[in-house]
Amino acid sequence: MKLSRIATLALGVTLAACSTLQVNTDYAPGTDFSKYKTFTLKPGAAARNPIAAERFAQSLGNALAARGLKQVPDGGDLSVFAHFTLGKETQLNTYGYSGWGGGWRYGGMGGMQTTTVQEIPTGTLVIDLVDAKTNTAVWRGTAMDTISTTASPEDRQQKANEVAQKLFANYPPQAK
Repeated sequence: MKLSRIATLALGVTLAACSTLQVNTDYAPGTDFSKYKTFTLKPGAAARNPIAAERFAQSLGNALAARGLKQVPDGGDLSVFAHFTLGKETQLNTYGYSGWGGGWRYGGMGGMQTTTVQEIPTGTLVIDLVDAKTNTAVWRGTAMDTISTTASPEDRQQKANEVAQKLFANYPPQAK
């Protein structure tokens, strides 16, 4: 039983270390975030996968609720827009050996290498918080990560929760 727990912990640490999730936030200086008590989700740039968009909307609502904001269907203090974009990263993988000696010119053997090109699906999520009364943006969060094409629905929900929690980890921002 102990070995199983250690293996699970090691797997969790390994997965966390391999995460490519990048999160960035920005806000309008001088904004009094304490005046915002409610929020309304508004349509942003449409996601290609409506199931993923709904999954993230739930995670987003939970993350904001954990920060003391209440979701209302209309008329929230903040309008929350989620914009999804898809992309691809190109990764070059080179395998092989370099041989030994000085190469053909100096009498040694040359190496043989193979390079493969792999396209990795990526996703970018941008969350805008807009003051509903003034219609001005007060906060923006951006999350970028690779997209798993083999993850289960449960794994995808866990990832959506992780992204939402990391995006709002330092919300409301503290003026420096």
